[in-house]
Amino acid sequence: MTIFQGLLFLFFGVGLLLVNYRALTSGWLPCGPNGIKGRLEFRRDTSPLMFWLMFAIYTTAGLALIIFAVRLLAGLAVPLPLQ
Repeated sequence: MTIFQGLLFLFFGVGLLLVNYRALTSGWLPCGPNGIKGRLEFRRDTSPLMFWLMFAIYTTAGLALIIFAVRLLAGLAVPLPLQ
């Protein structure tokens, strides 16, 4: 279970960082559903403050997931309980 959780968290952490990398060239970040209107996204040209705030949140979350995954795979962290 430790290897599965480590690989899963590593996948999601790298995925978040790839979304951030792509946002630097495209100029927009997805931020989940927005009800009937479609998806919520922040564009660098229309709302720069929210874009960079979400960029920082995605970067922090991605790095935290990668660090936790590496610690799991190295045996330095306890895997999450399944209940």
